[in-house]
Amino acid sequence: MSQPRYDFAAGTFQFFIAVGRRPMGALWIAAWQLVLIGAATAAMIAVFWPLFELMSRAGEMDVEAEMAAVVMQVMGLIILITLAFLVFALMFQGAWLRLLTRDEIKPGIPFRLGGDEIRLLGVNLIFIAFWTLAYLLTIALVAVIVAVAGGADGFGGTAAVALAGTIAVIAALVAIIMICLRFAAAPALSVHQRRFRLFEAVSASKNVAGMMFLSYLTLIVVWIAGAVVISMIQQVAILFGAADLMAQLMRLDEGGDPQVMLALLGETLTSTTGIVVLSVIILSQYLFQIAFEGLWHGVGAYVAKRHGDADAAIGAEAAAPAPETAG
Repeated sequence: MSQPRYDFAAGTFQFFIAVGRRPMGALWIAAWQLVLIGAATAAMIAVFWPLFELMSRAGEMDVEAEMAAVVMQVMGLIILITLAFLVFALMFQGAWLRLLTRDEIKPGIPFRLGGDEIRLLGVNLIFIAFWTLAYLLTIALVAVIVAVAGGADGFGGTAAVALAGTIAVIAALVAIIMICLRFAAAPALSVHQRRFRLFEAVSASKNVAGMMFLSYLTLIVVWIAGAVVISMIQQVAILFGAADLMAQLMRLDEGGDPQVMLALLGETLTSTTGIVVLSVIILSQYLFQIAFEGLWHGVGAYVAKRHGDADAAIGAEAAAPAPETAG
């Protein structure tokens, strides 16, 4: 039995389909994700808070020395908080992929550090290694092209090398994109089948890599449009909450005192209005990030489910008893 055709709308917007099927569950995951992200962000702000207070005292004696001491003290805490963000990201990916591929939401707090997350860690590490290698090879290819072009004789020789190099770089980028498309379903497939699936993703994406590319391209357009809207919301919030600071920044061009501006910046960030503005910026950014990451993972989840459903149908056919024939 062949796999069903690739449904472009379902593949591109699988996240919205899953959310529509389990809206309260999706809201539960998003709410807990915002709580954990908010806690980590609050911890990061608390780490930097002494710096904000010192900025409000700009111009006083020994402030620079105090700032240097505070920076040294918070470096270790920043590393720990960064690691917490990475662990949270892994748990978030696991929770959303369970919803997208298995229609499953863990009871209570929906995040875990279990088998799904371990398998996702392995897949993500392989992806990171691949991207690092691809980046280094691309840089090396460009360096070779530049070196050869520099040693070419005359304008015609340099132009020929540049053209050949451009074609080579484009071919390398196309190859990288194709490899990424063939393995894109590996995280979702690993969660869907509860086993580490890397090369199985190649089979899952067979004959649909082009449609997957169109889905991802559409999501990039969606991201650009969404980023513009979020940027406008954030700019309005900043203009509303930092009108005095903007006026002071404009005065700097007229010979205003930079120390006064730094003090005003510190006061703005530590004021009630400043906290509200920061909350609006952070909340809008994370809500947009949750939606877009869900959409991006949704393409691989759709391919994984499509492949898994086809395998299940084949298995059911093989297990079915043979029809009786008249003797």
